Amino acid sequence: MISVIKPAAPAALAAGVPLTAANCAAYDLDPAAYRLGTRRFTFDKKVYGPASVKQTLKVAQHHKCCFCEARFDANHAGDVEHYRPKGAITGPAGKIRPGYYWLAYAWPNLFYACADCNQYRKRSLFPLADEAHRATDHHHDLGGETPLILDPCGAENPRLHIAFKGDVPAGATDLGRATVEALKLDREALNLARRSHLTILDRMLRVVAALEHSADPEHVALVTEARETLQNAVLPRAVFSAAAQDFLAGRI
Repeated sequence: MISVIKPAAPAALAAGVPLTAANCAAYDLDPAAYRLGTRRFTFDKKVYGPASVKQTLKVAQHHKCCFCEARFDANHAGDVEHYRPKGAITGPAGKIRPGYYWLAYAWPNLFYACADCNQYRKRSLFPLADEAHRATDHHHDLGGETPLILDPCGAENPRLHIAFKGDVPAGATDLGRATVEALKLDREALNLARRSHLTILDRMLRVVAALEHSADPEHVALVTEARETLQNAVLPRAVFSAAAQDFLAGRI
């Protein structure tokens, strides 16, 4: 997991301003019904999930999942993810309603995530260090919350909270450990994918070590290519760049 730097919000999200105002007004008319779940909000996916929003997020995230850094391709599509769930929240004692309805179209709350992270891991999870400080409606200040899942675009750099030992991530802090656990960033399918990637990088290291002193033009070309592969592997645009950074630290 690495930090995401977003550009300005796509124009499509402007349509969410009046929709948010309408939802907030509806809540104020009968807050108890929304808290009980007898009344529920509807959200327009055409506002927060059109191609323009997805593409802007994908570019900002280097075409990788905001959580696991897996690459999006034709076989692995993604979803617009709400960092703070727009609907009901899965809390320690059951469902918490109505969710962060006022952030359904808010640019800082939107990311692009792979189906595995979004649909099967994150879902409606949004744990806090102290439930007593949860913002339960649009009148509350989010600043009182201490989330236990790292915000990819937040002030905290994920690289300071999650470290890798080979292909396996481990929390370096309580927040990092909670994030790994909530999102199952150490699930075996991900570990296997990272392992395969690091194996390639290890081969590049071996090429450099074996041939770096050779004057043979073919060897020089192989070493140059291997070094370029290693240098690119730690850049934000690279797949599993966080794991690569830790794997290659002090070795390139």
